[in-house]
Amino acid sequence: MLEKSIKVFATSAILTTALFTPIMTNHAVVHAETAATQTTAQYEQREFDLLGIGSYGEEAKRERRAQQKTFTPTGIYVKPNEQVTIEVSGSQPIRAIIGTHGYDKEWGKESTLVPGSNTISSPNGGLLGFDNHQNTGTIHVKVTQGGSPVPFFELGKHTKEDWMAMMNAYPDAHAVQLKSEKAVLTVTQASARKYIVDQDPVPLLEKYDEMIRAQDKISGLSETDPNPLHRPTHRLWAFGENPNKPDWGMYASLDGGFFTTAGNAIESALNVNKFGWGQMHEAGHARQQHPWKWNDLRGMGEVTVNLYSLAAQKQLFPNEPTRLEKEGDYERAFQYLKQTDKDYKNIDDLFVKLVMIWQLHLAYGDDFYPNLHKIYRELPETQLPKTDEEKIQAFIYNTSKVAKQNLLPFFDQWGLKASAETRQNIEALHYPTLTAPIWEATDTRHISLNTLSKENMKVIASSEELGVEPATNAIDGRTSTIWHSKWSEQNKYPFYLTIDLGDTRTITQLAYVPRQSGPANGRILNYNIYTSTDGVSYQKAASGTWENSTKQQFATFEPLPAKYVKLEVVNGINGYASAAEVDILGY
Repeated sequence: MLEKSIKVFATSAILTTALFTPIMTNHAVVHAETAATQTTAQYEQREFDLLGIGSYGEEAKRERRAQQKTFTPTGIYVKPNEQVTIEVSGSQPIRAIIGTHGYDKEWGKESTLVPGSNTISSPNGGLLGFDNHQNTGTIHVKVTQGGSPVPFFELGKHTKEDWMAMMNAYPDAHAVQLKSEKAVLTVTQASARKYIVDQDPVPLLEKYDEMIRAQDKISGLSETDPNPLHRPTHRLWAFGENPNKPDWGMYASLDGGFFTTAGNAIESALNVNKFGWGQMHEAGHARQQHPWKWNDLRGMGEVTVNLYSLAAQKQLFPNEPTRLEKEGDYERAFQYLKQTDKDYKNIDDLFVKLVMIWQLHLAYGDDFYPNLHKIYRELPETQLPKTDEEKIQAFIYNTSKVAKQNLLPFFDQWGLKASAETRQNIEALHYPTLTAPIWEATDTRHISLNTLSKENMKVIASSEELGVEPATNAIDGRTSTIWHSKWSEQNKYPFYLTIDLGDTRTITQLAYVPRQSGPANGRILNYNIYTSTDGVSYQKAASGTWENSTKQQFATFEPLPAKYVKLEVVNGINGYASAAEVDILGY
């Protein structure tokens, strides 16, 4: 703009222009160059504090799954054979890579960096990345010489305006990188310009983080878990564009999930409004635990992966039907289940096989698969199933342990055949045998699990709107009525709902149906479950968090005798507690 503005002069001032143009032009050029230099300096990062995140190989063993071999991005491009000098603080080595696997045509060159000054190069060139594979601590790294910046957007650090300025400052960059809390994207500048909606990366990166958190959750990973086995990785999840194989569509590798121009795959990766199954599916491949990913006619590799796809889909698009509903997968599954001679291993429809996997989630709630993942992470390496048949038998046994029910009738219906030894081991658990036909369940059709009769039940509440929304509505068998805490007692937590079962029973679950209509007031978020045989001395059976939705949710615990069950509401929507229906499951 500065160079253009000095070309506009009045015609009558030609002489003056001739006399002073050199001075003014030089000043403008110097000013423009200074502004460009300042812009470059503003977005160029050359110092990094690298958190020790451990070895990706050891993490793979801990998680019982494949692990992406990802590096911390720097936003620095290194030309072929260009020497880069890097200062490493502390006393421990780290790794560096020049060249992003999947994005660059040639594989990147990895180097070990020792404390002090290191000079590295690569014959192919590429983006620079670091990996502090130590288990603890932070190592400071400084790129003192070499390399040039590319657009590098960090969620929480940069704005939309920063992004646009970067893109303009580095128009010929080798690539662009976008980093969120959980993910890193490496794509061409052309694709970023074409597909990122309104050139605002923030909503896109937030969507990736939401997806990753949903898949963490169903994998039984939480930052607050006291057991380090069950905490999520600090390693970034990698996604990128592969410009060298345009007809590959979408695929996953140890280097991340990649997208090409085939089938508009790269558009779905960058356009937040097109975000969908592809990203969730490819990310899911890095989540699959190998002890229950056996190979049969079609292999479970393309089946269990979609457990994580569905979990993310439910989180990101809670008001939309699932893939199983939209594509008629349930209907095809029910046709299979009508057959008399069934063998799950011989099903060639991957989504029919997925229905069986998902029905366990529908029946036993949000904690079912997190707890199954934990069982496999906690097993010693020597006890993990190795052969395909061992994996099948372990899956039948371990799912029964998680459900606290004998699930043999469910697997018999599906034709996943338990051995005589597995049947004996499950019977030895002395869990109640499943009688409810959960193999008939869909996302919109819930099948109750051995629900105790409410005929002789009584209920009291510490707070209730008598006459309008009393406690008795919680056990009246109708989801059109609700129990609600007193409207005048907002935020007076905890609230209690205590159910007298009538006699002592062995119970395994409490099922909670939130209010189905009207405002969300009182939907229970955080809860504790207590049980008692005498109504005086109570013991905690379970605690947890339910999602803010209208679907039925569960609290599952070890089978225990109880005559009284107390639901303690620790937190709910807008400071209240409410329930359309509460069921107790057991025998």
